[in-house]
Amino acid sequence: MMMFCKKKVIYILIFAAILLIINSGCSNIFKRSDENQSKQTQDTKKSPPKTLTSLEDTTETIIKDIQEVKDKQIEAVQLKQEEPKKEGQQGNNQEQKQQEDKPKEEEQSKDQKKPQEDEQKDEEQSQKKEEKPEDKQTKSATIDWKKMEEHVEKLQSSWNSYVNVATKDGASNDLIKNFENQLDLLTTKIMEQQEASLLDAVNDLYKFYPRFYDLYKHQAPPNVKDMKYYVRKIIIDSENYRWSENKESIDSLRQAWETAKSRMEKPDRDTNQKIDAAIDSFSRSVGQQNIHLIKMKGDILIKGIEEIK
Repeated sequence: MMMFCKKKVIYILIFAAILLIINSGCSNIFKRSDENQSKQTQDTKKSPPKTLTSLEDTTETIIKDIQEVKDKQIEAVQLKQEEPKKEGQQGNNQEQKQQEDKPKEEEQSKDQKKPQEDEQKDEEQSQKKEEKPEDKQTKSATIDWKKMEEHVEKLQSSWNSYVNVATKDGASNDLIKNFENQLDLLTTKIMEQQEASLLDAVNDLYKFYPRFYDLYKHQAPPNVKDMKYYVRKIIIDSENYRWSENKESIDSLRQAWETAKSRMEKPDRDTNQKIDAAIDSFSRSVGQQNIHLIKMKGDILIKGIEEIK
C-alpha cells in the first residue's frame, strides 16, 4: 500500500512537470505568434497620406511662427526692465565726465560754433540714438495675422480632403470630432486675432496627430509626437507661470517615451541614451522653475526626439 502511494505521487509529479513544459512551450508559441501578427499588421498598413503630413507640417509652422513672436516679446520685456539700470549707470558716467572736462571748458567754447550742416547731422544722429532697442524689438514682436489666416485656411482645406480618408482608414468618430472642434477653436482665435492662449490652442491641435499616425505604417513610433506635445506644453505653461501643471506633463512625457522605446523595431542605443539624459536635464530645470533653462533644454530635447527614425 505504501509502495502504491509513492508510485502515485511520482506519477503525479511527472504529469505536472509535463504539463508545465507543454504550457511554457505553448506560451512561447503564442507569444511569437502575437509578435508575428503585430509585425504582419504593421507591414500590411499603408503609408500616411500626404494630406495628413501636410496637416502636421502646417501645424508645426504655426507653432514655430507664434513661438518666435513670443520669444521676441519676452526679450523686449527684459530689455525694458534693464533700461533703468543702464540709464542710472550712464547718468553716473556723464556726471563723472563733466567733472573731468571742467578745466577744458574755456578751450572747448572756442570750437563750439559749427556749420549748420554739421548741426543737422548731429541732430539726426541723436534722434537715431534716442530710439531704444526695445522699441525696435516691439515692432517685430507682433503676430502676422494675414499669414496666420493663410496657414489656418490651409489646415481647413487639408482636413476637408483628409477626413473621409481618415474614416475609411479606421479613425474613430470621437477622434475626428475632437480634432474638428479643436481646429475650429484655433481658426476662430486666428480670425478674431485672439493672441491670448493661441499657442495653447495650436499645440492642443498637435496632440491628435499621434492617434492618426497610429493608423498607418511607421518607423519611429507615433508616441514620439506625444513627447513633442508635452515638451511644448511644459514650455508654454512655464512661460505663463502655470507651474502646477508641469508635474503631470513630465510624468506623461516619461510614459510616452517608455511606450515609444517599447515599440521601436530597431532602437538606436546611443540616441535613446541621449534622450534619456535630455529628459532628466529638462525635468531638473522644470523642478527649478527656471524659464530660460526650460526653454533652452526643451528645444534641445525636441531636436533629439526628431532624430528618432
